[in-house]
Amino acid sequence: MIKPSDYEERGWDLKTCFLGDSTLGFEIFEKLKKHELVAGESADGTRNLLFSIILSTRPKRVLEIGSHIGSASVVIGTALKSNKYGLAYHLEPQDHYFEALSNVINEADLQDYSIPLQKYSTDPDLNKIIGNEIDLIFLDANHSYSYAVKDLEISTKLLANNGLILIDDVGNPRSGNIDQENKGGVRQALNDFISENDEYTAIFFDYPFWLNPCGLAILSKKPLN
Repeated sequence: MIKPSDYEERGWDLKTCFLGDSTLGFEIFEKLKKHELVAGESADGTRNLLFSIILSTRPKRVLEIGSHIGSASVVIGTALKSNKYGLAYHLEPQDHYFEALSNVINEADLQDYSIPLQKYSTDPDLNKIIGNEIDLIFLDANHSYSYAVKDLEISTKLLANNGLILIDDVGNPRSGNIDQENKGGVRQALNDFISENDEYTAIFFDYPFWLNPCGLAILSKKPLN
């Protein structure tokens, strides 16, 4: 079991598997790090996992809910570009974030693999655009309990058989601390969802094993016997 006392030897710096290849240069991430809206970007561990899963599973369709300025979006797009297969939809409803998201996708030359959409997950037209057979969903949107409940309901309806949902900001106690409704945040929403839907199971990546207090979870639908 990893304890906080192990960090001096173990370190905090992760090797980022999504940097340095021919499809995504360091300059893109240097620019993102200096962006005035950078607060809230996805952690390196999360982006590593996204990249690795996409390379390993070669998904046909990917959905990102809550794309912010695109720090995870370009990783998703780059993985698909490396596969030379698949398409990702990136939802970001707010004007200033959506502009930054669209710009970074264009700068990274990912237009053939990443489509930014200025929409909420609750948009009634979403199904018509992306369908309901999404292989991989990355959920990193509103951290309040009620919003997380709705996003989980929507995501599971869109998920393809044997698909996966990666859910950010489920760390304990951070998830509850950043919930403006004081209802336990994304973590509690996920726990309640699992308790009410026994066909789903989740794996939690928690501090101190996960090198980020935000935490991460992977939700999957159990195969039928």
